Amino acid sequence: MSTTLILLATAVLLAALAVIGWRNRETPSARAFAALQSLATVWVGMTVVGLQLSHGPLRLRVWAIVTGLSLLSTVLWLAFILAYTGRSEWVQSGWFAAVATPLVAGAVTYAVAPTWEPLVGGLTEASIPAGTVITSSVGPVGAALGLYIYGVFFTGFVVVAKTVLERDKLFLGQASALVLGTLVTVLGSMGSIVGFPVDGFPATQVALGPESLLFGYAVFRTKFLDQVPAVARIGERAVFQDLDDGVVVVGDDTVLQANPRAHAYLDADDLAGTPLSAVFEEMGVDSLSDYPARFQRRGRTYQAKVSSVTDWRDREVGRTLVIRDVTQLVRRQERLSVLNRILRHNLRNDLNVILGFAAQIEHESGDDVATLGEKVSRKARSLSSISEKALEVERMFDRESEARSVDVESLVTDVVSSLADQHPEATVETDVEGGEVQTYPRLFAVVLREVVENALVHSGSAPSVTVDVSTTDHRVELVVTDDGPGIPRAELDPIQSGEETPLSHASSLGMWLVSWGTRSLGGTVDFRTSSEGSTVRISVPDRRTFETDVPVAPTESA
Repeated sequence: MSTTLILLATAVLLAALAVIGWRNRETPSARAFAALQSLATVWVGMTVVGLQLSHGPLRLRVWAIVTGLSLLSTVLWLAFILAYTGRSEWVQSGWFAAVATPLVAGAVTYAVAPTWEPLVGGLTEASIPAGTVITSSVGPVGAALGLYIYGVFFTGFVVVAKTVLERDKLFLGQASALVLGTLVTVLGSMGSIVGFPVDGFPATQVALGPESLLFGYAVFRTKFLDQVPAVARIGERAVFQDLDDGVVVVGDDTVLQANPRAHAYLDADDLAGTPLSAVFEEMGVDSLSDYPARFQRRGRTYQAKVSSVTDWRDREVGRTLVIRDVTQLVRRQERLSVLNRILRHNLRNDLNVILGFAAQIEHESGDDVATLGEKVSRKARSLSSISEKALEVERMFDRESEARSVDVESLVTDVVSSLADQHPEATVETDVEGGEVQTYPRLFAVVLREVVENALVHSGSAPSVTVDVSTTDHRVELVVTDDGPGIPRAELDPIQSGEETPLSHASSLGMWLVSWGTRSLGGTVDFRTSSEGSTVRISVPDRRTFETDVPVAPTESA
């Protein structure tokens, strides 16, 4: 009777754990835990029923079901351990199916053919103080299943131990309780095999009592259902996959793993197994000692640095390459450099000139005063223009949050007509072939206005300007031609190099606006200039087919 009471108490504890697990089912591993405890409850309950039955076929059938449940519990235990350690995806893999198949097949065989000789060598019914029991010798298939079960438990213990070591022993208390609880049951099963304390005694089921207490300790004392290694592991995996930086993990001279962003940055479908030298070639370096390093791909700038990967003994076992897209940072540094140079140089020089003219005005009279006044006005307008363009730079990069469809012909006509009205002395011809494209209309208009205005202002007293626009292959092609003296090389050199220096700097922000704006639209700009005039060719993609922002430095040719 005492054995039956122990088993009934065990069933109650197991059922309570199943309910608690189900109530916390949103926690990783809680569902698997609830399923394991539910099956164990049924297993123990069927054992109690079997002990109360008399000798006969029904007792044999119950014994077969109970034995089959023990095999299925091993499957659920492994699923629980994998979920607990953050490896739930393994449960849905072919690997898990292969591991579970022998145990499921064994459970079914016990249920339908409990007397099959390769499974059991012989069955004997007996009465012991605990109740009616069945003893059996083990056949070759049964022996193989027994060894297989212990192998599964050993594998699970290794997985848990590895997880604890990787987590700096944060989960040592709960993991120890789970492992010890399982170990008690494993030892109980060994006792059943050797007939301890007597043949047929349900030592395994009785051992589920101490196991449930240890599992309860894990639940209530170590917050097992609130804090599990799975969350940390899933979090790491999510961060690795979703990180904006590219991460490449290497061991020796081979790539072991890379996240999606790294594949995108290096334009590779799968880097795993790729020689490290191939990655170096993409980045334009020769060895790990060359890091940190910047490299260019498809017009974008990336910063790459290397870090060590160490194990729990603090031994270096590999390296990680972290690749960050610093294009926006580089562009911002470029803009700040240009603005700083122009504001310091142009404003200082022009203000000195204005001050000089003002000093002359104070001492001059007559017609010379009007001439000096005109010079002061011209310089003042130049400073005002620089100020306006600096403000336009700020507005340009505070662009619309989303691209939208725009009628190219209407936009071009509005911009060019407005500029033509401001310059009645000029001849402006337009030829627009375009429909609707998706772009940033305000930014596109800034670029177009700046190119056309530059041609009108710097091409003589009666300039002739032609604006050709076409839409082909999901791109807008804009060509602005003038008959002026050509854009000075001093204006193009710093834009082409992307840097202003004391000896090489543009006199205004106009061409910088064109370059920055076009690159922000994902397009390219090409300057061709000679003594007979200039041609600015801009190509901007339709955002509906736009895949990557590919800024290309402007080029200049004679």
